[in-house]
Amino acid sequence: MKKENTLNQDEIKRVFDQVMNIWVIPEIERRKKKGILENDFEIKKVQVIFTIGKLPEIKFNENVGITARVKVNRDIIKGEDVKYSDVDKFEKFIVDYPPNSGHITLFKLLDHWIIIFDARYNKEKIEELIERSKEFCESAKEDLKENRLRPFYENCWNSAELSAVCHSLCIGGKIEGHGKNIKNFVKWSELENVDKKHAEILPQLNDLRKLKYDSSIDFKNKDHKEFLKVVKEMIKEAEKLIKIN
Repeated sequence: MKKENTLNQDEIKRVFDQVMNIWVIPEIERRKKKGILENDFEIKKVQVIFTIGKLPEIKFNENVGITARVKVNRDIIKGEDVKYSDVDKFEKFIVDYPPNSGHITLFKLLDHWIIIFDARYNKEKIEELIERSKEFCESAKEDLKENRLRPFYENCWNSAELSAVCHSLCIGGKIEGHGKNIKNFVKWSELENVDKKHAEILPQLNDLRKLKYDSSIDFKNKDHKEFLKVVKEMIKEAEKLIKIN
């Protein structure tokens, strides 16, 4: 969902034209009518920020923050201006934007337009939920060590559900009831976005967490270590959602 310099020239032109026609040109015309922009306004950088529940926000030029990580061909003194002739290679472009929003950013480098976009939402919230998921997972590990199987499955469920809902949040969804959270995760697995085994175990854990009300001992014959292994895998899978390349 995050792309940088992976488009060919035809794709760059198509995306560029779409961004200009859908958001940028109408916004420029609106600002010119209000006298905010001059008639000869020139675009060097433009960014469209997508935030859930809000209209897209468009920023231009100096209001778009971009930092380049480069490999230089000479020694640079700290604080010295770096010229294009000093650069051997652009290794990475880092774009400023709100962490819980998505964005598409276009900027001109010499005669070429660079396009960077990140369609992930709620990255801060996801990071917070992953930390909680890890806490429940650690509790489950201790429960299993002490053979406390009922709290073990309760904590496995809590960890797994938190990891699962991260995938919905990432695409602009929301945290819902247990049944809907399971349904959303199963659908996501059917699209091959997550491991199908994880989607199979999530509803099983939902049933097993109800053991505190159940006098049955059948659950003692289950492969407890396998459940814990999958819970750990689900955390790693959720962490990939907010990984910075």
